Amino acid sequence: MEEKVWEFKKIKLADMIEYIEANAPADKAWFKSVAFDENGKYQHLIAVRAFCAKYMPEIIPVAKVKVVPVDAKKKLADW
Repeated sequence: MEEKVWEFKKIKLADMIEYIEANAPADKAWFKSVAFDENGKYQHLIAVRAFCAKYMPEIIPVAKVKVVPVDAKKKLADW
């Protein structure tokens, strides 16, 4: 059987539930506690981030280094 390829932006609630039921059924209460805010609303991004931080930290996106544009005048003046 093929192993599922996990992508941070494409994870759905059903995928997370299936993974937790198969691999860590004791964590159901933990997941419910992080998936809902204080008003009882489901917060998908927070749930995905917490899920990935616990089970798949390698797929969490990291910020890219900002590239500063080079001033052509300065660069060509010394050339």
